[in-house]
Amino acid sequence: MNEELMDKIIERCQADPKFAEAFDYLLKASQGAALAGFSNEEMANVCIMGWMIGADPSLGEMVKSMAKISKMGLDIVDK
Repeated sequence: MNEELMDKIIERCQADPKFAEAFDYLLKASQGAALAGFSNEEMANVCIMGWMIGADPSLGEMVKSMAKISKMGLDIVDK
């Protein structure tokens, strides 16, 4: 854990209630993920994917489409 970064995050939480709410949510969700057996790498990948979808909502639509294709039993092939 990077203590300097955590200090900066705590400062941002104190200054921005919306940031503090997201921090609290992520902290609780990540604790649940650890209890469910997620590895550190799995958790990082899920969080990065969520962040990327938040930054570009069109990626969320792409993920939904990929899930639908997968449920139909089709393979996504990259050529």
